[in-house]
Amino acid sequence: MHEELVALVRLHEMEFESSDDGGLSRERAELEIGRCRLEISPALLARYEQLKKRYASSALIEVQNGICSGCRVVLARTSANRLKSGPVSCDHCGRILYDPDAVYHFQY
Repeated sequence: MHEELVALVRLHEMEFESSDDGGLSRERAELEIGRCRLEISPALLARYEQLKKRYASSALIEVQNGICSGCRVVLARTSANRLKSGPVSCDHCGRILYDPDAVYHFQY
């Protein structure tokens, strides 16, 4: 599950962060986006695409101190505990949530 989560975060970064700062060329970025999409389950990818239509760049959100950084609502304890094993949805706004410590612990 961690590999899928890392791929989802990487996909999100590639789709919404500018490459003006010496990032990948557009062609390389498209290849990386395609690779990431292959590593994400169809169900999670469909959910992410649906949320992008509603929230754009804030479809995938970090949890900070047990709080959804999208809607600022405190997560239920069960949701907070599930973050250790992968992404969860915010009970309030529905965004996909992840623990940045769990993701950035792994190298892309």
